[in-house]
Amino acid sequence: MQIQRLFVVLVATLTILSSPILVRADESAPPPRPGKEFCKANPEKCEQMQARRAARREFCQANPEKCQEQRAQLKERRAELQAKCQADPAKCEEMKDQARKRFQDRMGGPPPPAPPPAK
Repeated sequence: MQIQRLFVVLVATLTILSSPILVRADESAPPPRPGKEFCKANPEKCEQMQARRAARREFCQANPEKCQEQRAQLKERRAELQAKCQADPAKCEEMKDQARKRFQDRMGGPPPPAPPPAK
């Protein structure tokens, strides 16, 4: 009985002490988002975006069913695009480049970096 307790305590201690060693570099916190720098550089556009987000939030509070329906449609559209990208990666990259260019034209700067692909 004493040996079992000693073994459990030993395993628990080793687990606790070795846990910081086992953390991989890619599991660290994500880099800060570029929102604050964008807002400092473009305060008027930042205010417009904040107003649009607030209006959307109010709309969703007033019309939760319609908002859920729109979210479902968006999710479906995203799934369709993902299927197209898996079928034709070259065309997908072309579409992404066009979207990035439109974003740059609309916002006046480069878009935030894309998140790494899910594994």
